[in-house]
Amino acid sequence: DRLPRPAWDLVDLAPYERMWRDAHGFWSLNLVTSRGCPYGCSWCAKPIYGTQYFLHSPERVVADLAWLRSRHRFEHVWFCDDIFGLRADWLERFADGLARENLGVRYMIQARVDMLVKPRIRDAMVRSGLDTVWLGVESGSQKVLDAMNKGIEVEQVRVATRALQAAGVRVAFFLQFGYLGE
Repeated sequence: DRLPRPAWDLVDLAPYERMWRDAHGFWSLNLVTSRGCPYGCSWCAKPIYGTQYFLHSPERVVADLAWLRSRHRFEHVWFCDDIFGLRADWLERFADGLARENLGVRYMIQARVDMLVKPRIRDAMVRSGLDTVWLGVESGSQKVLDAMNKGIEVEQVRVATRALQAAGVRVAFFLQFGYLGE
């Protein structure tokens, strides 16, 4: 939070808005709430942050969104974090802040299924506007997931996917084919 807000005011966003609206029918901005990932998947390249994880406060993220909304007419945000919303308390404060500011932002994230099987985390994300989640599923084989040190179970993929879809969230998977031993 000690870092300054990105210099959005130095960028002419009008061409980006036109392109997004023409291609998708709405405008989505990219924003980052964290840097890094604390997990140790054996295939992942972590050349910049290692396993460190740095996170803006939810109040800072809401303030940034409110500032952007006051200057631009976006309807959607793609949170480009390696992994979004690791902590339930953070997500609940984020959802509360968005509601308090009446921001009504829909958003897309990358996340882990072992987080999203937890109702407290999933419910806070849905309440705050989650509309699409990309899950690092990687494989449908438990043997391959274990070899990757992924730290998830195939059944968690099923449970999280069903619960998210039941809440109206679109679910997409990142998959890898041809991992060692597959």
